[in-house]
Amino acid sequence: MIEPPAIAAIRRFFVIVGEGAPPNTAELARALDELVVAVHDAPEGDPADEEVAAPAHDYWGEHARQTARFPELGYYAVVWPFSPEEVLTGDAHDDLADIIADLSEVIWRYEIVSADDAYWHLHFQFLHHWGVHLRELSLYLHFLLRDSD
Repeated sequence: MIEPPAIAAIRRFFVIVGEGAPPNTAELARALDELVVAVHDAPEGDPADEEVAAPAHDYWGEHARQTARFPELGYYAVVWPFSPEEVLTGDAHDDLADIIADLSEVIWRYEIVSADDAYWHLHFQFLHHWGVHLRELSLYLHFLLRDSD
């Protein structure tokens, strides 16, 4: 069975962040870009009529796995766009753990609830949570790549 492109992109991302030899910075950046394209190309979907709670995700376990897998990544500065004087600290490992948690729920919903529900959650969570982590992490990786030349 051929999976829809968005679901296949999520599964490829899970391989990049969790299996085999760790990718280099450029490969991780590309995997994030592919997720963005997948979201933009995915159908909007509709939430299930009945709210179904996804299984809990082990955030701290995932954070530890990503820290071990990508020890070269770390903290970076983030400026809040609506108040540029407010500088925050981003954490690449937190970003990855949050992206993985939200996308794990999307895959769970695809497999257990419905594709429509999964797509709706993919878009909603991208707009309200993991998309911010992805965009900030992507910019951090961009500067790492630029400064490595």
